[in-house]
Amino acid sequence: MKLIADSRGRLTAADLFRPHTVFDATVQSDGSIRVVELVEKKVPVVKVKRNKDGTYRCPRLMTRKQIRAAIRADRDQL
Repeated sequence: MKLIADSRGRLTAADLFRPHTVFDATVQSDGSIRVVELVEKKVPVVKVKRNKDGTYRCPRLMTRKQIRAAIRADRDQL
């Protein structure tokens, strides 16, 4: 699909760019432009409990393997 910008630098393509959607555009090293739709993710909130001695305790424990897998999954989505 070939897109042509108007005199104000705006692109319009109703099937690609829905109204009120946020995009990130970056110029690549080869001169091309990469446009990515930014999607808001729901982040789980875990309440941290405070102990009497001033330390904190997280009720949900994760192993290092689970943390690595979560980071890799998030990174691979891009």
